[in-house]
Amino acid sequence: MKLSTLRRAGLLSGLAALVAIALAAPAFAQQADGGSGIGLKGIGVRLGLTDPEGGSSALMYGIHLDAGELVNHVHLVPSVEYWNVGNDVAQYNSDLSDLAFRLGVNFDFPLQDQRMVPYLGGGIGLHRFSFDTNVPGVDSSSDTKLGLDFQGGARNQFTPNLSLFGELGYSFVSDANQLRLLGGLTYHFIY
Repeated sequence: MKLSTLRRAGLLSGLAALVAIALAAPAFAQQADGGSGIGLKGIGVRLGLTDPEGGSSALMYGIHLDAGELVNHVHLVPSVEYWNVGNDVAQYNSDLSDLAFRLGVNFDFPLQDQRMVPYLGGGIGLHRFSFDTNVPGVDSSSDTKLGLDFQGGARNQFTPNLSLFGELGYSFVSDANQLRLLGGLTYHFIY
């Protein structure tokens, strides 16, 4: 199995990021306060555009959870996202879709006396691709692939219960890399 130079660079970048996270975790853990902890802290919706490799741009939508903090300023954000792009020519059509289950970790960089919080993150995603067509001689198919995600964005906590976010992300998925531009709303539970 040969890996392309871009794919090799992506894998090395991912490994470097994981090592950096592993080395930084003890430093964050020493600063953790009583507000840290894993659990269901909020739920939200996301909407955006995705640009899959070898396909047209598509509308992407999904849901996410605020699963709490691993340590201070390190958030666990699982999500489910879906997109579908189709092509019609005369009586023939084909559709490509992706249902992605992602587990992301975002590192917050809080600004003093500001509600806007920039973040960088990464994670893994399980992608369920489906190709459906009615073209004679071409079979419909589906495949499940593992991907590596990187994202960056900013979140604005405009009320104690609600926050808005904007995010740019890239997913390294075998033969189906994706650029994502999205935004969303999160409702935070107050206990």
